[in-house]
Amino acid sequence: MKISKQIFGICCCLLCVVALRAGNASDSVSAGRNGWFTYAPYGKSLLSDVHPNFVRFEVVGNTNHQAFDFTHSGKKYRPGTQGCFGMDLPVWNGNFGAGGQFGISITLAASAYLWMDLFEPQTSPVINTDYRIGLPTATFIQRFNRRFLKNYSVAWSPFKHESTHIGDEIQIQRVEAGYAIRRVNVSYNYTECVFTLNEPEDRSVQCHTFRVGLMLLWTPKEGWYRITTSAGDGDASLAHPAMSPFEVYLQYQYQTPTSRHGFQGVISAEIRNRVVYGYDLTLKNGETDNSPSDHRRFTYNIFLGMRYNIPGYDGYFSRFSIGVRLYHGNCPFGHFRSIEQYSQAGIALVFQ
Repeated sequence: MKISKQIFGICCCLLCVVALRAGNASDSVSAGRNGWFTYAPYGKSLLSDVHPNFVRFEVVGNTNHQAFDFTHSGKKYRPGTQGCFGMDLPVWNGNFGAGGQFGISITLAASAYLWMDLFEPQTSPVINTDYRIGLPTATFIQRFNRRFLKNYSVAWSPFKHESTHIGDEIQIQRVEAGYAIRRVNVSYNYTECVFTLNEPEDRSVQCHTFRVGLMLLWTPKEGWYRITTSAGDGDASLAHPAMSPFEVYLQYQYQTPTSRHGFQGVISAEIRNRVVYGYDLTLKNGETDNSPSDHRRFTYNIFLGMRYNIPGYDGYFSRFSIGVRLYHGNCPFGHFRSIEQYSQAGIALVFQ
């Protein structure tokens, strides 16, 4: 719990630094500005991204499960709070060709995802934290501006790392209750490639954005996770990885024209095909293991809401969105990704 709070504070401090930089930026920040540490309005996370590089706060109702039901309530659903503290810091941006037809940006992304049970009266436990960081991402864009076809972009992140951790209270409870698996080390390295048609560079106009992404493990033989017997995490034979080395997703986002007061409607949707991890978190010591191996399934993530664009400024924290976010699939957090039937709905506040 203390470690999670410290990380929470560090993330907030970093985001404050970004916010201050954004507040001091010139109103002329745009696709046409070149140089080091300049903002590029393309290659950014869409609102339905399951692992976004922006800031999002949510109050949700989600499927309950024995693995994270701290008070053993047995309820089918439970309320919760989630926070994503993401950033996509500019390293370099350049535009060239006639009228800035081409552009290249290099950014450095990082994020921390915190899932807390603030409505639990005893201790308000941290359920899970996910962290992502990697080498800089390079994005190339070519602009057409031919009616429907406005542009396309290709982004490549050569190396990313994800590490996830369950909260201290949850882990202590699992040890004391005699669960056969106390903790799963979900830690892996991957590369990611993304193709986008119609980047929403111009936030003020109507735009249909289509995106496809592919994640590939750097070390397929090691898989997405492991149980470390020597660390007391459980019996490694209870995990059944099939070593499926990729994850793929499709995204669509529509934004309406911005009103003269700076408001616009946004709908964003994602379909992702990913691995459901192969172990049973409800298994007690001595019980028979009938859990399946890794298998693939589709997950669905939808955001529907309203966005406000600060007039005269296009940079970090120039967009504020509020809306409803719906998710269905396997649980997207940490070692809980073996839970196949998981749903959540909530109110989301997004800062981009």
